[in-house]
Amino acid sequence: MIFLALKTYKESTGDNGISILSSVKKVGSESGVPIVAVAQATEIYRIKKELDIEVWAQHIDPIDPGKNTGWISPYSVKTAGATGVLINHSEHKIPEETVVATVAKAKEYGLKTMVIGQTQEMVIKYDQLDIDYISYEKADLIAGPVSMIDQQKEEIKALVAKLKHPLIIGAGIQDGKDTRQTVEVGARGVLMATYFVTAIDHEAKLRDLAQGFLIHSNV
Repeated sequence: MIFLALKTYKESTGDNGISILSSVKKVGSESGVPIVAVAQATEIYRIKKELDIEVWAQHIDPIDPGKNTGWISPYSVKTAGATGVLINHSEHKIPEETVVATVAKAKEYGLKTMVIGQTQEMVIKYDQLDIDYISYEKADLIAGPVSMIDQQKEEIKALVAKLKHPLIIGAGIQDGKDTRQTVEVGARGVLMATYFVTAIDHEAKLRDLAQGFLIHSNV
């Protein structure tokens, strides 16, 4: 699986976002590798309507519709077309009690969930929640030249054996070599942003990433 966390880059917003995601459906269909766009709340409806691909929200707040000006409700992103949500990304960390409440509220509204831990201890703790995916992403490696799977391959392999939910690897994911190593250690997929958004040829980048998964069927 490939989760494309689009952040708030200009290159992934508005018309630009539609453009860089235009090959997602084709590459996903041809390769058999699920590719999910993880978008800003303001982009979800348009991406879903124009491209008909799976879209997740980058964040929600554990609230119901009502008097909550400035917050993002799970109802709103679900209505816009999102099918899931990231929780506790390194760039939007929330307290543990809020993580728990957000997971519960997302489930209430039928949204799939991926909780992100920045340490192995956090990953193991959040793996006990009723979630769909658990992610491991060290904040200091995000968008860096060294991918986390390169730096901690053996540690991640050992971590996978301790988890009950599928593991998604983030931080510094760049190419098919990284996705191939992700499968080799038993993880389910990758969470990436910068190296996709800033690619010169987005379709070629997706094909390279997808190819790394095709040495196994665990996509």
